[in-house]
Amino acid sequence: MPRFSRVLKRFALVSVACLAVMLIAVPLASAAKKVTITFWQAGGSPETSALVRQLIDEFEAANPDIQVNFQAIPWAEDPHTKFQAAIVGGTIADVFTVGDPFELVLAAAGGLEPLDAYIPQATKNDFLPQFIERATYNGKLYALPWFGTVRAMFYRKDLLAAAGVPEPTTSWTWEEFLTYAKKLTRDLNGDGVIDQYGFGTSGRYVSQYQPFVRQNGVDFVDEKRNVATANDAAVIEAMQFYIDLVRTHKVTPPGITTINLQEIQKMFAEGKVAMFFDCEDTAAMFSKEPALTGKFGIGMLPHKKGHAAYAGTDVLVMSKQSKNKEAAWKFIEFFLSPKCMAEYCKLTGFSPARKSLAEHGYFKDPIRQAFAKQLEVGGYFYFKHPKASSFSSAIRAEVQEAMEGKKTVKQAMDDLQKKLEEILKQP
Repeated sequence: MPRFSRVLKRFALVSVACLAVMLIAVPLASAAKKVTITFWQAGGSPETSALVRQLIDEFEAANPDIQVNFQAIPWAEDPHTKFQAAIVGGTIADVFTVGDPFELVLAAAGGLEPLDAYIPQATKNDFLPQFIERATYNGKLYALPWFGTVRAMFYRKDLLAAAGVPEPTTSWTWEEFLTYAKKLTRDLNGDGVIDQYGFGTSGRYVSQYQPFVRQNGVDFVDEKRNVATANDAAVIEAMQFYIDLVRTHKVTPPGITTINLQEIQKMFAEGKVAMFFDCEDTAAMFSKEPALTGKFGIGMLPHKKGHAAYAGTDVLVMSKQSKNKEAAWKFIEFFLSPKCMAEYCKLTGFSPARKSLAEHGYFKDPIRQAFAKQLEVGGYFYFKHPKASSFSSAIRAEVQEAMEGKKTVKQAMDDLQKKLEEILKQP
């Protein structure tokens, strides 16, 4: 074989070998670029998990270089404790949801990645400002809201009409609320036993009576000054009004310190309670009950010096330990987009936390508008203080003492003041 032909043959063999290497190397390089992130949801249900998986499929289709592994941890399994253990163990997810104010606990402990460097200003501006303020710790943004929720006043239209009580087209004063609650507390068959109560509430939840305190312009703790204010005259006045509903006017069902919210919801559905405070997912549940069609409405909580209604949110956060922070941010940005947030809120009944969804047709029905109005004029978040859980235990214990008549309201608030002062002194 001529020397030139041998050279050509050798060149051809080398070219084929190089091409083969390239064909093998390209997919390997593509595979190497694909990253996997983990997403954990605190809480959830089979219905919400199905939607989350659908949204993840959409995200992965739009971002073929990112794979998302998803897991929901039911509230019954205490996801917050699991998340803390995972942070300590170095196995926490890249992105996870928590119930407010747990994001502040994790931010204070250095477990979260600040989002300021990732979020475009236009995106940040589209979130309602109270949520941005809430998720900001020491000047840095550590979380973004998945949805918002607020307690508003549920009322039975048929029971109000039967008692001659007007529907609340605006917020009632405390005096109007008391007058109507008394009219709605009725012995319907004349046997001397109350069959219908004007106001369903429970001493098990601070969210049921703290709004009255806030409506009076005060709170159990002044967080800005880091001092207890439980025996402030305005706090005592507000708690006296609430306790009088129970003990003096008897417009609430019996067993006020032990009854839970599910029992009150059941009594409302059965027409045994005319009014109570609850949030959007309960309204969504009632809307699916044929027996309640056209029978319930949503109004604003009563007011005194101002409006106040307990608000909350679940938020998405990024782990400080994440090794794929850019991919994690892409997922957060997609998952909290107006489209995804609207789909989740439509399924759960919760309120969207982005301004651009205010004009969404689905959120313009009267019930959703009522919640939006309550959130706008009076929604407040629980204490941001790192000892907020200890506050709750102390407040609940003393309020229940007053509910059961073991202490006067003033005695209970004086004792609560001492407890809160001790809590605040602790390191």
